[in-house]
This record gives sequence, C-alpha cells and structure tokens, in this order.
Amino acid sequence: MSYLLEDLGGLVGATLLAPVLLCCAGFGLLRLLERRGLAAREGVWPRAGWAMILSLAILPVLDALAIRAIGMPGMLLLNCALALFGIRQLRGIASACRGAGVFLLIALGWWLICAWTLVDFDHDGRLYQSLVVFDMVKHAAVVEQIARQGIPFTDPFFARDGIAGYYHYFYVWPAAIRWVSGFHISPVMAFAACAYWTGIAVVALLWRIAADASLIRKGCGRRALMLAILLCFVAGADLLFMALRYLMVGRIEPEIENWNSEIRMLATSTIWVPHHIMALVAGWTGLLLNARARRGETPQRLWLAGAAGAAYASMFGASVWISLTIAPVLIVWGVMALWRRDGTLLLSGVVALLLSVPQSIDLLHGRAPDIFPVALHVRPFTLLFAGHDMAAQLWSLILLPLNYALEFGFMMLGAGLYARSVRPTDDAGRPVRALLVATLIAGLLVASFLQSVIINNDLGWRAALFILVPLMVWTMRVAQEDDALRRFGVPGALLLALGLAGTAWDIVGLRVIRAPAFPVRAVEVNDDPAMAYALRDAYRWADGHLPEGATLQHNPVLKRRALDFGLYTQHWPAVADRDAFLFGADRHAVAARVALLAPIFIRPLTPAQYRDRAARGRIDTLLFTRRDPVWKKLGGPPRALPCLYRTADICIASPSRKTLPGKTLP
Repeated sequence: MSYLLEDLGGLVGATLLAPVLLCCAGFGLLRLLERRGLAAREGVWPRAGWAMILSLAILPVLDALAIRAIGMPGMLLLNCALALFGIRQLRGIASACRGAGVFLLIALGWWLICAWTLVDFDHDGRLYQSLVVFDMVKHAAVVEQIARQGIPFTDPFFARDGIAGYYHYFYVWPAAIRWVSGFHISPVMAFAACAYWTGIAVVALLWRIAADASLIRKGCGRRALMLAILLCFVAGADLLFMALRYLMVGRIEPEIENWNSEIRMLATSTIWVPHHIMALVAGWTGLLLNARARRGETPQRLWLAGAAGAAYASMFGASVWISLTIAPVLIVWGVMALWRRDGTLLLSGVVALLLSVPQSIDLLHGRAPDIFPVALHVRPFTLLFAGHDMAAQLWSLILLPLNYALEFGFMMLGAGLYARSVRPTDDAGRPVRALLVATLIAGLLVASFLQSVIINNDLGWRAALFILVPLMVWTMRVAQEDDALRRFGVPGALLLALGLAGTAWDIVGLRVIRAPAFPVRAVEVNDDPAMAYALRDAYRWADGHLPEGATLQHNPVLKRRALDFGLYTQHWPAVADRDAFLFGADRHAVAARVALLAPIFIRPLTPAQYRDRAARGRIDTLLFTRRDPVWKKLGGPPRALPCLYRTADICIASPSRKTLPGKTLP
C-alpha cells in the first residue's frame, strides 16, 4: 500500500474516532452545567457549539489527570461515562442536520485542507512532505510518548534520566486515538484529526463570543456563523510584501508570514499549532463562564466558576504562552471583582491552581535551569528592523501601527468600522464586550513588547491571537448589517480578496512552492524526496525489529532540525539535533552530546572508537544515510560496522550486536 493511501485511511479513521472518544463527552459536561443555567433555553446548534468548546476547554485537564492516575483506559472510561450522561443532549440533532447541508460541505472542505497539508504524498520511491513536518516532528513525538508511556513521559529528543517538561494537554487526544487503534493509526494522522476538530471548535467559539456579547443581530445567527467561518480563512495584506520582495530580489516565499514577525490567522494556526488554538478556546471559554457566573444565582455561580477554573487549567496545560498573555486580564478582573465582594473569579483561580499542580511539578522537575524565557523586545517590522540596537527598536515602535494594519488587513478595517458605528448598549452583553477590549489590550502589549527566547518567539506569535479574536468578532458585527457592502467599499473588497488569496497561497505553498519550480530560498524540509521515502521505510523496519526502548541515532548536525525520526518511529535518538533542549534538557548537555556523536557521521572511526562514543552517548544503534559526510568519503557506510538494515540510501548498524539477537536482515 502506498504511504498516501495509508495516511488517508488513518486520517479517516482518526476523524471518525475523535468525536466518539472525545467530543461527545462535551455533551455530558454541558448537561452538568445546563442544570446550573448554561444554555438551558438555547436551540440544538447553540447547545452543540457549547458541547464542542466545553470538550476542548474542560476535558483536557480532566483527561490528563485521569491518565496520570489510572492510565489511558481510565481516561477513556471517564470520557465514555460523560458521553453516556450527555446522550440525551443529542435529541434533535438529526432533524437539525437537514438544513445544514452547506455547513457539512464546508466541514468536508476543511477536512480536505487538513489532508492536503498533513498527509505524505508518495510516487515512484519518492516521498513528498508538507512544510508542516517542521513542527510535526515535535507533535508526533509527544503523541507517541503519551500513547506508550502515559503522563509524565520521557524526553523523546534527548536520552536522559527523569521526565520531559512540556505543555502537553492537546496531545492527550491524539494519543488516545493512537492507543485505541492498536497503534495502527500513526501519531501524525491522529494529530491531524484532532487539529480538524479543533478548527470546528474555533468557529463555535467565535459564534459564542459574538452571541454572549450581543453582537449578533436578531435573525442573523446563521449569517454570523458563515461570517465566522469565512474570517478564519482571511489573512492580512501580506501578499503586498510578497510582490514587493519579488520585484526587488526576484524571490518569493512558500509562506506569506516569512516577510515579518509571524501573525497567523486561525485556519493556518490550527494546521500548524492546534495546541495553542486549544488553549485560546479554553481561555475564552473560561472568560465566558466567569462572565455568566457573575450574574447568576449563588449555587449556579459556584459551579460555573469552578468550570471556568478547569478551563484555565486546560489552557495552562495546552500553552504556557497563551496563559501568560491572558493572565493580566484575569488578575485585574479578579481584583476588581473582589473589590465588589464577588469571589467567583477567586474561586476559578483556586480551582485552576489546584488542577495545575501536577503539570507545574512536571515543568519544574522536567526542565533544567535555563535562560529566563521572556525578554523585552519591540515587535520588528520586516527583517530590516529585527535587530536589538536602539535605532531598530525605535523604528519598530514607530512602525507598529503600519505593522498591525498590514498583518490584520480586512479585520482591522472591520474593527475600525465597528468603532465608528452605533454599538449595542444592553447590559447582558456588556461584560463580554468589555472582555473583548481587555484581551485586545493585553494581546497588543504582550505581542508588541515581549518575546520568548527559548527557540522561537512563540509568546509574541501566539499573543497576537488575542488581538485577532476581538477584531474578528467586531468585523462579524459590521458584516451583518444590510449596508455592509457599501460600508466596506472598494478597500474592503480588495483587503478581503488579498486575505483570502494569502491563505490560499499558504495552503498551496506548503507543498507546491518549492525550488526549482519557483524562485524560493533553499528549504531543508523534504529537500530530498527519495531520501524521505527511504527514511520512512527504514524507520518502519526499525519499529518491527529493534527492541522497544532502543535508541536509534541519526546524524545530529546534518540539518538544523532533524525531522523524520519524530514522524515515523518510536525509537528516539540519543540527541535529535542542536535544539534538542526543547523538552527541558540542559543546553550544555545537548551541545556536549552533539559534539561527542557528530564525528561518527563525519569521518571513519575504529570499532573501538564507535563503541566508546556509543556507550558514552547512550546509543544502541546508528542510522547512516548517503548524505552523511562519512558515507560520501567512503562511497558507502563505515565498513567497521556491518549493516543490520541496508539499502542504497540507508544503513542501520549497531556498535555491538547485543541489541538485535536473531533479528537482522539477510
């Protein structure tokens, strides 16, 4: 069977399993909270939307704690119990689906986009990967660890004692799918299916925020939902800079975000980093629950506040950076509530802290002392002003308004029109409208003046999501008006077309925009399709022949980021690459091990030297490829190490044959 068909089959299976194992439990959570006044008088689809966002907001922390306490079977039993408890909430779904044909077609289109961007295409011994594999190596490795080890789990990028320190709540769901499938569905496809359902939950969240803020006109609920879907696929005006770059240097990029410090819209963010999107959903769901708790009866208030606390715990476990961005809003709001003698936010905070204790302990114990993860830095405008000197920082500050105007494009225009319009004044929606403004301010401050410095600026990139959500909701409100076309005018039409074209460029560019067909810079991802195919074959062989837990070491310095090991095997290396400190390993230990092992792949060594370096580096087996310098020098793999697996491109060898008793190739 081709790898394409294998991946598509796995994605179909995972897409069908995900709602059964995970999303349906949200209806049980809804039934619990419905007794406390949540969605008690709403229709079928609003209740289904609540169930979806509750499953992403509250279930992750409960599932993670269940796996930690009683393992994967216990977690699945919890979800099944919640699903059975909430099954009565499904009444009326079948009849409601009769008028939802267009939304089902959109859902199918979204699934095809996920498949296009995340499966492997193969033909005639060549494997064609998406650029998303650059991040997927981390995603798939964590999924595999949780599926096999539970929580906590060991570091897949650096062989060491102890546990990994990482925010992992999103990965619980694809790990459950992989485990239930008997490890037949790959971690990549399980992850892709969960990203698909996360995208649907994001739309439900946008509609819910607009409804609770009284920003949906009477009779316009369906129109608001369609607008929410549309705006998820509208990027900024990035293509203008793509055209400018081509005119100046004759080069384009496969991703429109590469011209500037990244701000991704919701559709592409869900494909690349659904764990941060889950955290966004959890954070905003907590805010909505707290807003309702403040105006409810006392028993209801306590239940809703407790549920909000669970949502904040899920947010923290899914993304530290999203949590850090929203923290000032929660602190200020909590102090104001206490001043008015309202303790619901304090209760939410206490619940969140208690539920987050195990995850916090893992982060403290699983991460070596390191550099402080956050620094002051003005968001740069293009790479020209990305420096740390005073002049670059000053120019970046001056150009911030232009920076955001280009990045948010159509949504910025919509928010401007909303600010100049007659806005709702009802009391019911006032708290959520205030939260839209507060989260916008917090997102602007963090995204503009702070950055994370561990590997990438994930803090600055993800904080921008809190700018995006209010802009989208306000744009949805303006677009519902009967004279919306006139108000947006020609500038709106151009920005909308640019935004849709930008997202289309990104989705197509993940696979198609590559050298030599296009004038792009060299990209390390999938730069040798024949080697990618050979590596997937070799790692499959390793999974069937190497003992469980045996390390399989590739060349850690061949590329900046090693990819294929995380995508296709359960056998982790002793050190993945120079950035193998992602899960908390000590930077100096990573550098020392890279220096120890790199010579194995650069020059021929004696058998004793191979054994010595392998023993000191915690290596059981070695993987050589025709791209390694030592292979090129010798015209093949080192002769001092007989191959256990050998093709024209790959050799898997063992410094000592102790790891493979009776399991070698002829």
